[in-house]
Amino acid sequence: MTETTTEIISTKMNPNVIPHLHIWEWHIPLYLFLGGLAGGLLIITAVMIVAKRHFGIGPQDEGEGCPCLAIRLGSALAPILLGIGMLFLFLDLANKFYVWAFYTTVQPTSPMSAGSWILIAFFPMAVLQAMLVNKQFLRNLNIGIVNKLIDWTEDHLTIVALLNAHIGIGIGIYTGIMLSFFYARPLWSSSILGMLFLVSGISSAAALLLLFAPKHEKPIYSKIDANALWIEMIIVGLFVLGGITGPANTSGAMMHLIAGDHQLAGMSYMLWFWGGFVALGLIVPMFLEFLEAIGVHIKYPLVAPVLVLMGGLILRFLIVFAGQTYHTFM
Repeated sequence: MTETTTEIISTKMNPNVIPHLHIWEWHIPLYLFLGGLAGGLLIITAVMIVAKRHFGIGPQDEGEGCPCLAIRLGSALAPILLGIGMLFLFLDLANKFYVWAFYTTVQPTSPMSAGSWILIAFFPMAVLQAMLVNKQFLRNLNIGIVNKLIDWTEDHLTIVALLNAHIGIGIGIYTGIMLSFFYARPLWSSSILGMLFLVSGISSAAALLLLFAPKHEKPIYSKIDANALWIEMIIVGLFVLGGITGPANTSGAMMHLIAGDHQLAGMSYMLWFWGGFVALGLIVPMFLEFLEAIGVHIKYPLVAPVLVLMGGLILRFLIVFAGQTYHTFM
């Protein structure tokens, strides 16, 4: 009796079949960061406009219905930052001349299609809000159509602001959900990414407002940021725990992120995650803002918001790059 041995050679892991290079490079993390930041700015400013108008809560207005400086600045920055983020997304596209195709079809099950239409809603609504809160400057230009748009928005301010708050939430969640639909990337295959990126965007937005707000406005943004940070820490814990206790692929991908030896800019993922993101981007600024809240003067008060913004950016780079460098379906 003759025994036959058959050797099966699989080429699935050949780089020409499933490349383990960075298909998405630096453009995408920057887009995700700026998109989340813009969404967070729209949420905070819209909610504060409604809270001030209906409940009298928030920093004092500057007269004639003109909100405080941070609200005016945040409302203006939201569409600008998202526009810059979309420029990075455009630069990453392989076939740039076909970008219009995103806006000629509706695919309810596609996060990219849904995200495209949320972006369409974002810009006009965010611009209307930005025009209204900066109406003192714009009315001096005496442009007829601009004045009419401001008048219309002022008459429907509550509706516009509430819609903007929901649109901002949609943008923030979309930046994470877009990744979670890539099931072939185990690190991304988690629905909690949407909530993580949303809360991170709100925290980053509060930190940005904290940087530019006058001294008497800073406490409210510090409190928003501190609350967002501890919620973000809980979500990060759930994200890590869910990955470790998941299937072998998911567990391996999470360990690749939190204990892996792959490097980002010369430093291992593990050091970036625990040192750059968790310690410097979450724990340290939350502690500093807690000290400010209880009346302890911080010598360098801008350190906390700068660390929060750096942590939000590091998070996006880590998730995008670690998700691509882990071998799929080992």
